[in-house]
Amino acid sequence: MLGIIISGHGEFASGFEKTLEYIVGQQEKIKYINFNNGMGTEELEKRFNEAIQELDEKEGVLFLTDLAGGTPFSTAVSLSQEKGNIKVIGGTNLPSVLSALELREEGECSEIIRDILIHAKNSLLVFEEPVSNVLADEIDGI
Repeated sequence: MLGIIISGHGEFASGFEKTLEYIVGQQEKIKYINFNNGMGTEELEKRFNEAIQELDEKEGVLFLTDLAGGTPFSTAVSLSQEKGNIKVIGGTNLPSVLSALELREEGECSEIIRDILIHAKNSLLVFEEPVSNVLADEIDGI
C-alpha cells in the first residue's frame, strides 16, 4: 500500500486529518505534517524523513502538498530526488486526497497519480444558474 504524507502551510495537514477522519475514518499509512511559522526547512525535512521511515518507502510514498513551489512541496521534491519511490503532488484538494486513499492499492504509482490528478481537476466547477430558473423568476415577478 502506497504511504501518504500530507503537508502544507499552517494547519493545512491537520485540517485534512480531521476532515478525513470525519468522512472516511482513521486511515493506515498516512502522516500529516504542518509547516508552521517559525519552523525551518531543516525541521520540516527531519519530520518528512521520520514519516518516510515509518511509512516504509519500499512500497512508495506520495506527498500531497498545498502549493506547488512552496516549502513543503520543494522539500518533498528534494527528498524524492535523493530517495527512490517518492512522488510529490502540489495543489492538493480534498477530492485528490480522497482519490489517493481510494486508489493507493491499485497499480503503478504513475497510474495512480494520473487518476488522482484527473479526479482533482474534474472536481473543480463553477455553478451557473440554469437559464430556465432565471426566466421563471422574471415571469413570476419574484
